[in-house]
Amino acid sequence: MGGEGGAGEKKGKQILELLKDPLSMILVQVLTTGMFLLSKVVLNKGHSVFAILTYRCIVGALFVSPFALYIERGKWKELNWMVVFWIFLNALMGITGAMGFYYYGLCDTNATYAASFLNLVPVLTFLFAVVVRLERLGFDSRGGRIKILGTILCVGGAMVISMYNGVTIHMTSPKWETNTVKKGLDDFSNHKVRGTLFLIASCLCFSTWVIVQAKLLQRYPFKYCATMYTCVAASLQSAVLGLILNASRSKWILKWNLELLLVVYSGALNTGAVFCLISWVVPRKGPSYATMFNALSLILTTISEAVFMIGDVTVGSLIGITMIIGGLYAYLWGREHQLPSKQIRDEESIIEVSTSQRVEEDVYCSQEIENLSVQYQNPR
Repeated sequence: MGGEGGAGEKKGKQILELLKDPLSMILVQVLTTGMFLLSKVVLNKGHSVFAILTYRCIVGALFVSPFALYIERGKWKELNWMVVFWIFLNALMGITGAMGFYYYGLCDTNATYAASFLNLVPVLTFLFAVVVRLERLGFDSRGGRIKILGTILCVGGAMVISMYNGVTIHMTSPKWETNTVKKGLDDFSNHKVRGTLFLIASCLCFSTWVIVQAKLLQRYPFKYCATMYTCVAASLQSAVLGLILNASRSKWILKWNLELLLVVYSGALNTGAVFCLISWVVPRKGPSYATMFNALSLILTTISEAVFMIGDVTVGSLIGITMIIGGLYAYLWGREHQLPSKQIRDEESIIEVSTSQRVEEDVYCSQEIENLSVQYQNPR
């Protein structure tokens, strides 16, 4: 009996070992989905984008600071003016710009529409890297051709979502519609083009941020300290921009409402918990493993928003989402088969970790960038 019990316990530990990586990534996507939906509800109520970003970054910095001060204590001594410059640029591209444009795009569209654009970030990063000659197209290999096909599918999917609606599928009864939901529907109908431009700008900022963060971690390879300082810099940038755009005191006072919940949720969970989970999984499984789960948040967002918030899904959006997800996996497969395994590990870290999750969210999930300058940059 004791032997059977020991064998059962050993088998249970083996199953847990196999499941903890995928379960961690599923949790990341669930948290990201919650942030997408909560952000849309809060922004529909007219809250200030940059006030939310300012407080969110402060919470994020506070959440990451124990790791920075304990694991990387004393590393602040290695700061210099060049590192400060890259931290400032990292915050400007990855949070203030990318998340600022994303929130404005989310105000004008809906959570599903906005989330679909985040899956374009690895592809746009690849195109950006090709333009600046950090990456090659790879027509001469099967993997390269499939990667290009995936890129075309992703861009085509985004165009379908933006330009084609098709038949509307009503998922819920009109009795579910609240004033906030109706406002979101009106904004989507009236400001879709403007929202799309904001979301494209957000994706471009995210893609640029991947390269900027690579340079930052090359010069200052302390991910927790870099994240904490980036959050502090982004909070200052967002505060300045927010006060310039709207200095009304009422926009900056946090109350016990959904805005406070969003600040704590996105700062602590999406900045802190998501960052820690991905930082733990990526070294074990590689950046592509984390990226493979990104489609889950898009699917969860589409279903949740259709059922609980908006109630409508168009055939065009479903076709576009399918094209983007298919294109993303084609791109990842092509990349996996285009390069030798060691080179994949080095290059993936720059090109692919950024999606997130990130967003979204979230912008801190690609910190595990390795050997950044070996492949692309001249030695310091």
